[in-house]
Amino acid sequence: MTNLYRPKQGLRIPLPGRQGEWPKDGRPVDFSSAYEARLVKDGDLVLIETDAEPEKTGGKSGGQR
Repeated sequence: MTNLYRPKQGLRIPLPGRQGEWPKDGRPVDFSSAYEARLVKDGDLVLIETDAEPEKTGGKSGGQR
């Protein structure tokens, strides 16, 4: 699962190259970009907390019959 980051409450964060603003519902961070990594480090982008996906049970794991 991909981690999504959103702007901290009350902030509007421009995307590079005049591509609009960081979406309020979040998007992944490209940590190879110094700009995006710094936004996370400075606390301007925050990780969206999501419920963990449930473990998948069953399937073809070769268990008992």
